[in-house]
Amino acid sequence: MGKRSMALLAMLPAGCTPSATVSAPTPAPAMSSVPAGCDLTRAGVQWSGVTQESVLEHASLFTTDAMREGTEVLDAPVTAAVAGVTVPDGWLRLLATDLGNKIGVGVHTTRPSRSYKMNFGTWGLNDPEITEIIVYAGVRRISAVFPVGCAPAVSGTLTAWTETKTGGLTCGDPAPPTDPYTRAAREYCPHTSPSR
Repeated sequence: MGKRSMALLAMLPAGCTPSATVSAPTPAPAMSSVPAGCDLTRAGVQWSGVTQESVLEHASLFTTDAMREGTEVLDAPVTAAVAGVTVPDGWLRLLATDLGNKIGVGVHTTRPSRSYKMNFGTWGLNDPEITEIIVYAGVRRISAVFPVGCAPAVSGTLTAWTETKTGGLTCGDPAPPTDPYTRAAREYCPHTSPSR
């Protein structure tokens, strides 16, 4: 069974510079920090640019004749974080709670590693020639931009998640996947049955 490999290609701009002089790259701006004494609950947070996406964190490949010996084909856990500004301890959780209150859904930042167990589930009709099975775990990742009214004001981007999901699929199932996690997991099948 072959392993799927991925390649990242860097796209370089075409053309040449008009002179042989090479200038140094512009240094990246230093990351700002929250001013000392800024109280998040008093300063107030405004949210914008809220996006959500269902993403896989883990996927393992099994075959029906070797159900106990899977091969991990994806290991990319989502980590809750704040980008663009250094925040004090405790702000990650407070920001997630505030965003959750705004959108009406719990926003999570912590969990024990793989606290939600991957499972095989049950499936219907399958192509008997295709014996591979994918078992997966994923999250509904959320990202949002925030300014905080400190003096001076600071802003950043929060990344966390609103749900966790586990499941599995047989690669020989001809039925098209019905949810985004299963559609993403099917991409890791070495062979698939044509969808009906």
